[in-house]
Amino acid sequence: MARCPECGEKLVLPATLARWDRISCSSCGAELEVLNLKPLELEAVYDTEEEGLLDELEEDLDDAEELEEMDDLEWDDEEGGEEEEEEEEEEDQDW
Repeated sequence: MARCPECGEKLVLPATLARWDRISCSSCGAELEVLNLKPLELEAVYDTEEEGLLDELEEDLDDAEELEEMDDLEWDDEEGGEEEEEEEEEEDQDW
């Protein structure tokens, strides 16, 4: 037996319940997500406009990571440039 974490009413659970499934409370209408099966742990899911903000933050984080990767690439290019200059100097000395 499970109870709604929002209103405390008994819940009728489907026979096949898996982690991360979402069910609704027939009493209060709350949308609940299964966090754990044993022991059963349910949490209310709130759909708000904040989800859009989270998506934007994730995109910003991805962009920042891409910039860091580009910085690393530029650094590698600079190191390669120094090696090429040293090689050119060595070739000049051979002539």
